[in-house]
Amino acid sequence: QFLSHLCEQVEQSGLSIEIQLVDDGSSKEEQRILTSLGQEMRSRYSFVKEPLLIERNSGKGGAVRAGWNLGGDADLLAFVDADGAAPADETVRFIKLAHQANEPNQIFIATRDSKAGRDLKRKFSRKIVARIFNCLIRMRYEIQVSDTQCGLKAIPTKFYQMAKGNLKQEGYAFDLELLLAAKTRGLGIVAIPIDWTEIPGSSTNLKHAFHFMKQILLRSI
Repeated sequence: QFLSHLCEQVEQSGLSIEIQLVDDGSSKEEQRILTSLGQEMRSRYSFVKEPLLIERNSGKGGAVRAGWNLGGDADLLAFVDADGAAPADETVRFIKLAHQANEPNQIFIATRDSKAGRDLKRKFSRKIVARIFNCLIRMRYEIQVSDTQCGLKAIPTKFYQMAKGNLKQEGYAFDLELLLAAKTRGLGIVAIPIDWTEIPGSSTNLKHAFHFMKQILLRSI
């Protein structure tokens, strides 16, 4: 459903956007379903590229970088989580703002911030965990943003080409590593608040969260 809505929004936006589907080592049946869906979307929308099927699970960071490596001559590279927590219209609004900025020395991150007047639907327990992570990140890495983990970001392709050899994180720490790489190279970080709705069935669990917290505390990112 999210892909269909996203394609509709992209078509209406008038922006020059390509959509790259990436499957991160799912079962053969799930990959077959994604391939079939990709073919259907490609027959309707010329900007949808053939799905990239990764044979073995490589984690979020590995999947995003695999897609970005196929970015060609795009000015901006972006990713959005496929669950639709960041709605299609908000995803396109975010990309449009990043595109209009036309700033090669900035990266753009979506943030979940109800204080910014955006609609945020999230379990209270997750809000607490997120605040703990963000507090730790500010203390350990001095990155002054309210939300490093939202699954919608856009970066200049030139920055990615320079930094990708040093991007190693494949799991939950991928987003933070990306922000640290931008900070090291003197890029500004622009936060864009978006509407966001928590989607049941998230693959993130306590094990992932504990490992990420340990990385933060040990400063191993």
